[in-house]
Parts: sequence; C-alpha cells; structure tokens
Amino acid sequence: MASRLAGYGFKVVCCTPHCIKGYYDITVQRVREATLMLQADLDQAGINLELWPGMEYMLDECFAEHAGHLLPLGSTGLILCEAPQEGDPERVVTNLQLIIDRGYVPLLAHPERTPSLYQSFVSSRLGTETDQVDRMSWFKKLLGPNARPNKFSDAEMARADCLPKLPKQVCFQANLGAFTGYYGTSVQRRSYELLKMGIYRALASDLHDAAAADLVLDPGKVENNPLLQKLVAASQMIGAKFQGGH
Repeated sequence: MASRLAGYGFKVVCCTPHCIKGYYDITVQRVREATLMLQADLDQAGINLELWPGMEYMLDECFAEHAGHLLPLGSTGLILCEAPQEGDPERVVTNLQLIIDRGYVPLLAHPERTPSLYQSFVSSRLGTETDQVDRMSWFKKLLGPNARPNKFSDAEMARADCLPKLPKQVCFQANLGAFTGYYGTSVQRRSYELLKMGIYRALASDLHDAAAADLVLDPGKVENNPLLQKLVAASQMIGAKFQGGH
C-alpha cells in the first residue's frame, strides 16, 4: 500500500487508526511506536514516504475519555475525527468543542457519508426552486443525462434545519474514494455537491488496505476536475498552516 501511495504522488501519509471504544482500543504511545517502526521499514525498502502518526476519533458518548490526551496529525494541531452515522448531533457538537477548547482544530472526515451533516449543508444552501434547477443541470453535465442529485423529504429537511450548528473552527475532509464511486453512487453524488459548495478543506485517500488502491487512486479523477485539483493544493497547504498548532 505504501508503494502505491508513493507511486500516486503522495509525499506524506498520516497513519490514523480508528479510535472507537470497545472496537478499536489503542493508545497514543502505541500509534507513535508503530508509525516509527513502519517508517524504518519504508526507509529500508527505499519507499519515499514520510509518515505522521495520528488517530481518527469517533465523536460518540465515549470520546470525552480521550479528550485529555489527543493525538494530532504529526506536528500539526489537527485532530482527525468522524461523526457517528446514527448518533446525537448535540453530542457531536459538544465533542468538537472539547477538541477546540484544548487548542486543536477538528478535521471532520467524510461528511458526504454522514447523513445528518450532508442534509444540514444541503438544506442551508439549496432551498429555492431556482437552486434545484441549477443543481439538476450541473449533475447532468457532470455525471450524465440520467444522473440525479440526492433528494430528501420535507420532514428530513426540517430535521436538518433543527440540527445544532457546528463550531466555525471545524474543517472538513473528503475521501478520494467518494469521487471515484468506491462507496456507491449516492455518496459519489453527495461528495460532488459538497465539493461544489466549497465545504471541503482537505482530500484524503482513506485507504485501509492495498486491495482498494486500484479503485480509489484514480489519477484521471483529479486531473480532469479543476475543483479537485484545488482541493489537492489546499490539502498540501493545510498541514503547513496548522504545523506546530499545539
């Protein structure tokens, strides 16, 4: 997997195992040690990648137990985190604020795969009939004449309007696989909608194993999309911006 990432053009890779109590229980020290050991293996194999330790924290009812000893991405002040698919939005906001109160910046992963976050973005940006027409035209141009954006009922939109507001310090990270269709067509459509809205600040591979590399690392997907090119450039800058952030 490391050689594939290097061949794709990655220079720095963040090693971010999940941190979910009861499922993925791992200590900060263990992640640091494992990253150093893997870095030594890559150096010996001549694979030109710089590895940064990190974790992907689940913003659930157990997150507060980790809030006092968080592991940012490398020497940045960024904390990679994700919202539960089915969870209490108020708790997510509370946990994000815990990260901010400790001097870090939350980097919230793949909102295109989190229904409550996606609905919140769409309901706030695409409320008028003109917006809906523009949205349909853009999708047909991008994904073909039969493409349709995701639709939500009035009740779903009303629930989204009632969701608590996220802290303004939160940054959002997209997954490359979302744009290539790795997670399915619905997530693909959502990712392009959020990309057009300018929601994202970073783009990640989110590779979990080498077998997914061919499906996720699609050079043409970035090369043929100016918005994704800008997002790649922003991803390269965001680490530098928050370097030494804590």
